Amino acid sequence: MKRLILNTAESNLTILLEKENKLFFTFLNSTAHHNETMLPEIDKLLKNHKLTINDIEEFGVVVGPGSFTGIRVGVATVKAFRDALNVKAKGINNLDLLFNLAVSQNNKIDTVAILGSTDSYFVAKKINDVVYKYERNLTLKELTSLTKNPIGMYAEGGVENAYIVKFDPQIMLKTYLDSNDYSLMPVYYQLSQAEREKLKKGKFEFKKFNKTDTEKLIEIETNSIVANTLSKQEILDIIKNKNYQIFVCKFNGELVGYVITQITDEVNIVSIAVKREFRNFGIGTNLIKKVENFAKRKELNTISLEVSKTNVTAYLLYQKCGFKLRRVRKKYYSDGSDCFEMAKQI
Repeated sequence: MKRLILNTAESNLTILLEKENKLFFTFLNSTAHHNETMLPEIDKLLKNHKLTINDIEEFGVVVGPGSFTGIRVGVATVKAFRDALNVKAKGINNLDLLFNLAVSQNNKIDTVAILGSTDSYFVAKKINDVVYKYERNLTLKELTSLTKNPIGMYAEGGVENAYIVKFDPQIMLKTYLDSNDYSLMPVYYQLSQAEREKLKKGKFEFKKFNKTDTEKLIEIETNSIVANTLSKQEILDIIKNKNYQIFVCKFNGELVGYVITQITDEVNIVSIAVKREFRNFGIGTNLIKKVENFAKRKELNTISLEVSKTNVTAYLLYQKCGFKLRRVRKKYYSDGSDCFEMAKQI
């Protein structure tokens, strides 16, 4: 097998070549832009090992997060090679690569970070045995509050307990092989200025569900990548059942989030979801507040829920809102993940 894998998301340019199970690489601390140095360096590496670009059978590229311009250069190049040669290409998340490098070099590391702009870090942390990538950039204060252990980084970036990782071609190849990302979609984890302005000017409303929003709710739920997603028929059955209550969030009239609850001797949160581009704006927290107010009106003292161990985004939201672990159901979901049963007294 002959593979070529690029990382242009950092100031260092990395080009990894695998040729018949042997690894060769260029690791260049470049002062020039990657679009000026990358292609000549690829050509040089291939020629040194008696290959041309036509010999490459698979491509890989780090799709971010990291340098916006660098990511675009690397992704565009690999897409062009893939399409011209009609071969396979996969993306590598930079936080996965950094985490794998860090833990292979220091087993105390549970958190990694990549410096974005001033006081802004792309962050991943191991939570519930899952490497969780925060969907927004964290400040230095937020980052350092996550762990007392060393924080794996490519460069110090103002973090006192930073552990600077070293490049390892074997780890880069392993991260590529573990990836299932064939989309080659760049990963930025930040909204553009235009998107931020749009959200600032828009109007968020929290209200009871209306049946006219059924199709939109189904769309959001079925596109959620979690172990316990409700089916379309299950949602339709819930809407008809008086023992369920749904609250929604709308942005400029469009449904962007919701929470589905079941009423028994307590209020059980069956599902909660927010469209990806509207996360980290407090929508999930406000939906849970709606549930709490509803439970008080019903004179019910407990709110409960079930969440997959692997659904770290939801787990962190529930922790933040005061839910405590009640019990663990081992291998409860179809993907083999454990179920965390959580509850909050109000």
